Amino acid sequence: MEQKISETHPRGNPARDIIRKGSVITLITLISRPLGYIREAVQAYLFGATLLVDAFIVAFNFPSLIQTLVFSGATSAFLIPVCTQYMHDHDEYSKIYSTFINLSILITFFVSIIFFIFSTFITGVIAPGFTPEAKEITRNLFVIMIPVISLQTLLSVMKAFLNAKEHFAAPELSGIFMNIAFIVAALTLKDRLGIYSLAIGVTAGAFIQIIVQYPYLRRFGIRYGFSMDLHHPSFAEAKNLFLGALIATSIVPINSFVGRIIASYLPHGEVASLSYAFRIFILPFSLFAVPIYTVMFSKISKLYHNKDWHGIAVHTDSSFVLLCITLIPSTILLCTMGDICTKILYERGAFKAHETYITNRALFGYSIGIIFYALSISLVRIFNALHDMKTPALVGITSIFLNALLAAILMVPLNNLGVSLATSLVSFYNFVMLYILLKKKIQYRMAKRTARDIIKTLIAGITLTLAIMLARHVFNNVYIILASGVLLTVAVYGLFFKDYYLAILKK
Repeated sequence: MEQKISETHPRGNPARDIIRKGSVITLITLISRPLGYIREAVQAYLFGATLLVDAFIVAFNFPSLIQTLVFSGATSAFLIPVCTQYMHDHDEYSKIYSTFINLSILITFFVSIIFFIFSTFITGVIAPGFTPEAKEITRNLFVIMIPVISLQTLLSVMKAFLNAKEHFAAPELSGIFMNIAFIVAALTLKDRLGIYSLAIGVTAGAFIQIIVQYPYLRRFGIRYGFSMDLHHPSFAEAKNLFLGALIATSIVPINSFVGRIIASYLPHGEVASLSYAFRIFILPFSLFAVPIYTVMFSKISKLYHNKDWHGIAVHTDSSFVLLCITLIPSTILLCTMGDICTKILYERGAFKAHETYITNRALFGYSIGIIFYALSISLVRIFNALHDMKTPALVGITSIFLNALLAAILMVPLNNLGVSLATSLVSFYNFVMLYILLKKKIQYRMAKRTARDIIKTLIAGITLTLAIMLARHVFNNVYIILASGVLLTVAVYGLFFKDYYLAILKK
């Protein structure tokens, strides 16, 4: 590209636009995530961190991994850039929508049949360290959840076409219904079906998620038909982008899945502790990072079609600052108060002090890399919006091998902390590589004001860490310590970024 991106800012405030459009995701997440914790708490109360839960998590992760890898993860990455250019023609938009829905149904149906036939072999691959009894339980759980592959893929197509129209509410609402279905199934079916009640809840929830989308699709004039036009220009473009998108968006779930396979050789409960820790870790990520990069992705996709390189640079800068302002303090809170969060959320019933200890240990490893986890995914989305799937794919392939190597090495002395720490180190590697390559691709230069704001977040973070350590020394009650940590976070970052917040709130 010959045009060099300017550092100057356009009229308006991109950060305000991202916050305004992403706030609906945050608000729904504030409902959905607590339900997710209730879901995990119910699971922990009924089954603890035991072999049964290890079997469920491994069985759940595989269909989830497959649909994320091959279908839903890549779908948004290549569909949003493709369908954005057709969104003003309702008939054409609906035609493209129907093509990809029908294609998804056809492909995932055959994939599901194959997985059912080879379920015993697959179980041996995904849980090599399990006993024969545990493998049989894992296989049964896996079979129950095979339909999730098709259902989640359909949801991802619906989400892509709604997000392209800058509607983000309906896909996020689906998570609420998933959690409710899981909780209801666990509580009502546990006595009769045991651990299998969780698998039934997952599959039922995935089906309900699809039903929820239809009213919103109709509201935007997106109509389903039985047509499947494989000669449409959008399909040809999608084919060109699919493989790179598939690889690039597969990296995070592959790394997580590989880490948990390696962790299957650790003592019982370690795999479950990684899952519980990740559930806590993902809350600030879902509240702040997901809304930011979801809105940014749709926006930059449109800017790319208009060849607005200046706008792309400004929105990239704004996203970086927003991620740092929200996730650096989140890192500090999780690292300094992870034990308190785990104790409050999970320590009851079969979940004892030992489970709290090993879960907090895993949480620390995940938490120190949350900012790089978010930045690397955001950079992947930027490359996707630029119709470049190859670059993040190549970086991602190298990170898979790096993650497996680090997890295997660090697991020996550090147990589950080594597995979660490997995730953070690989996230840092992904961020550095993608940032360097983005600068080279579009001659992107971070604005000086952006660099100053990021440095300021680090200084504020150091100040916050010292303040929280003092609070932990002064107070003994876990609820008071947690409340003081939140208040200190608001106070410190409010003081450091007073002008920034006022600029966003200013009309």
